[in-house]
Amino acid sequence: MMRQGANSAIRFTTYSTLKQVVQGAAGARPSQQLPSTITFGIGAVAGLVTVYTTMPLDVVKTRMQSLEARQQYKNSFHCAYRIFTEGGILRFWTGTTPRLARLVMSGGIVFTVYEQIIRIIA
Repeated sequence: MMRQGANSAIRFTTYSTLKQVVQGAAGARPSQQLPSTITFGIGAVAGLVTVYTTMPLDVVKTRMQSLEARQQYKNSFHCAYRIFTEGGILRFWTGTTPRLARLVMSGGIVFTVYEQIIRIIA
């Protein structure tokens, strides 16, 4: 739950902030729609930021879902402690590349589709 909450909070906050910055730099009104290519790029960057900021939570979540987790860890905090003491800080970013590829693409696609639906509805 912590990981998914953090993912959504960071992804949507990053997207909204970047969209406002781009609209301000382009001299556009907040209600003015951006081209789909720009929306895709902003969504992709939001995915990138999400991956690097939430990867530690994702690693802990994945370890806690393993079949051996019940025997190896008391709880999520103990899991994080063991990851840090046994593998160092960089161990929390294990598996970043596949997740990065997925979230960068999905971020671009999701926000582009979202903006298109908003255009249709409004």
